Amino acid sequence: MGSTNEGRATPADGRWSGERIGRLSLRLDAAYCTVLGIGVAFAAPLIAGPLPLPVAAVVAIGVAVAVWAGVVLLLLARLSLRAALRCVLSANVVAALGIAAFSTTGATVLLLLAVLGVAVDVALFAWSQAMALRRLRPAVV
Repeated sequence: MGSTNEGRATPADGRWSGERIGRLSLRLDAAYCTVLGIGVAFAAPLIAGPLPLPVAAVVAIGVAVAVWAGVVLLLLARLSLRAALRCVLSANVVAALGIAAFSTTGATVLLLLAVLGVAVDVALFAWSQAMALRRLRPAVV
């Protein structure tokens, strides 16, 4: 018989190391931003109605979010994992606070809940990136 953790990743066996969590978090963050950005851009006429923004501004926000997804992948490919995580974590904290603050601008209750949901999603990505940073071994100087 095997151990009770057979088939499950544990921190001790390295399968959920800081590197693995960090890379997965950044890839999922990029995928999420791609889907969200494209969705917002295409749904801009519906979304802009209850918001104090013109349709073109909502489209631009959607496009910017989708472009950010590419930037996240570029950071992952070009920078050290620690630097990429710090950069994206910082951007996610700012984005979560900004999205949460924007949600109070008089939108309908349903849209308010959706926007707050996005803020929570972004905050969770920031949390997963912070966890990965904590688990990464210290840089050797």
